[in-house]
Amino acid sequence: MTSITQNILNLSFSLLSLHSFDTMGSRKSKHISPVTNLTDQQVAKICHETNLTCTEVHRQYLDFREQYPDGLITREQFYECLNEVWPESHIEKFASHLFAILDQDHNGAIDFIEFISLTHKLDPNYINDENIYLALLFDMFDRDHNGYLEKRELKPLVESIYDLAGLPEDERHGMNSTHAQVKHLLNKLDKNGDKRLSKEEFLNEQTWANDERLGHFFFNY
Repeated sequence: MTSITQNILNLSFSLLSLHSFDTMGSRKSKHISPVTNLTDQQVAKICHETNLTCTEVHRQYLDFREQYPDGLITREQFYECLNEVWPESHIEKFASHLFAILDQDHNGAIDFIEFISLTHKLDPNYINDENIYLALLFDMFDRDHNGYLEKRELKPLVESIYDLAGLPEDERHGMNSTHAQVKHLLNKLDKNGDKRLSKEEFLNEQTWANDERLGHFFFNY
């Protein structure tokens, strides 16, 4: 099984080259309207958030629109991309949560601004920072955006990691059961005892470094 770290690394390369799909096979929805060109204000905001130059933004945008004339990546295309990264894994839970944080306007597709807002964080120049993986996971599974991972949100997080790693169902018992992993996460990371994890608690480097089981689960699977 590949580690979650390597999976996220694969994901970054996949997302950064997501526009390599053949447009002849693209799917369009009558419920999704084509986007217009970038405004100067949008370009300036992207430059500020990503440290890209205006020239780089325009070049990437032209490449994006060449492959996606409507300027949108459909949910189906996105899932196809992740299936290429993890061809032998069940990507549905992970893909659903990742798509949800990318599709910020909830129109059922990913536009260029939404696309680049995440991919710059997964740039290979910064991918060695383990906190990037953990922060991404936190944001993905904090579905109500209240700044905490509740017990009900930790369950799909654990299941998604198992699915990506290809852990068979018959091995998800005992210490490897979803319930046991969620309980361990809360026991080790929930410092104030409120039975949920804040982002600060989830990203606590000292806790990760001192707990072999957590390190194995998130970085060796």
